[in-house]
Amino acid sequence: MISLEALKLKLERIPVVSGGQAVRISLLSLVLSFIIFSVFLSIEGANPIDAYTNIFSFAFDPNLGLPTTLHRGLFLLFSTLAFIVPYSARLWNVGMEGQFYLGTIGAFAVAYSLPTLHPALLILLMLLSGALFGAGYGALAGYLRGKLNVNEVVGCLMLNNIAFWLVYLLTVGGPWAGIAESTSRPLPPNAHAPIIFYTPFTSYLAVGIAVVLYIFLSKSVLGYKIRVLGNSPTAAQHIGINAPRTYILVMTMGGAIAGLSGYHMWAGDPAFLMIPRPEAYKAIGDLTYWGLIIGLVCLLNSLATIPLSIFIGSIMTGSTVLVRRLRLPFGLDVLFLGLVSITFAAFQFFYMYRIRRMK
Repeated sequence: MISLEALKLKLERIPVVSGGQAVRISLLSLVLSFIIFSVFLSIEGANPIDAYTNIFSFAFDPNLGLPTTLHRGLFLLFSTLAFIVPYSARLWNVGMEGQFYLGTIGAFAVAYSLPTLHPALLILLMLLSGALFGAGYGALAGYLRGKLNVNEVVGCLMLNNIAFWLVYLLTVGGPWAGIAESTSRPLPPNAHAPIIFYTPFTSYLAVGIAVVLYIFLSKSVLGYKIRVLGNSPTAAQHIGINAPRTYILVMTMGGAIAGLSGYHMWAGDPAFLMIPRPEAYKAIGDLTYWGLIIGLVCLLNSLATIPLSIFIGSIMTGSTVLVRRLRLPFGLDVLFLGLVSITFAAFQFFYMYRIRRMK
C-alpha cells in the first residue's frame, strides 16, 4: 500500500477553516458527486448533460418544480437552523425529526379544535402551538443532557421513535383518522398556509429566523456564551456560564424551530394538507437529517445555509424527472441525493486537514 510518506506528502492540521476555503471544498465535493453520478447515468444509457439540464430546468421552472423546490428547500432550512443552535454549544441535535413530529401534533391539534377561527388567528395559533410542542420536546432532550448527563444523540433518537408512534396513534385509527386509510383528516381550508411568490409564507419565516440567528449567535452576549461553551466547556465554567441551563436553552430553541416546520410541511403544500400515511411522513421526517450536513458544510453560518438548502431542495425536486421524464430506473434520484450527502460528509475531512508536499 502506498503511504503518504512514499509520495512525499503529509497531513497538516487546519486550526480554523475560512469561509472561502469551505466554499471551495464544498464545490469540489459537489463536482465529485456529479462526476460519479454521471458514470451511473452513462451506464443506464443517459446523456449526463441532458439529465442535469432536465433536473435543474424542471426544479426552477415556476410552472413545474419551483414551488416544490422552495417548499422542500426551506423545510430543510428549518431543520438546519434547529441543528445549528444546539451545535453552537456542541450538542448534536439529531432530534429534529421528533421535534418536527411534535410540531405537527401541536399545529394539527389547534386546527382540529378550532376549525372555524379566522384564518389569520388560526394560523398564528397553529404556528405557536407547533413551536411550543417542538420546544418542549427539545427541552426534554436538553434536560436529559444537562441535568442527567444522558448523551444527547441517544436521548434524541429515543425521543424520535416515541414521537413517530405518537403521530401514528393519532392518525391510524385514532381520533384524527381520516376517510383515507392511515391518513389524518384534511386541514380546514382556513388553516392552509398562504402562498406568496410560489412558496408558503412560512418559507420567508425560515429565512427571517436564519437572519435573526446569525445576529444572535455572532453579536449578542448570550450567543457569545453559547459559543464559548461549545468551544471550551472549561473556560465557560471559569467565567460562570451555567452549562446545564444553556444546554436546555439551546435544545429548546432548536426544538421550537423544528416544530415550526410541522406546519410549514403539511399546511404549505397543496399535495398534503393532512398528515399522510406513516411511511410518507416518516420519509419526510428522515429529510430533517439533512440539517446536520447543511449546517456543518456551512460552518454553522445560518445565512450560508439559505442558498444551500434551496439547492438541495432543487436536487430533491428535479431528480424525480430522471424516472418520470427520462424513463430511467427507479431509485436513481435517491442515489443522486445519497452521493451528494456522502461526498459532503467525506470532504469534511478537508475542513480539518490539508495535504502538503514535503520538502
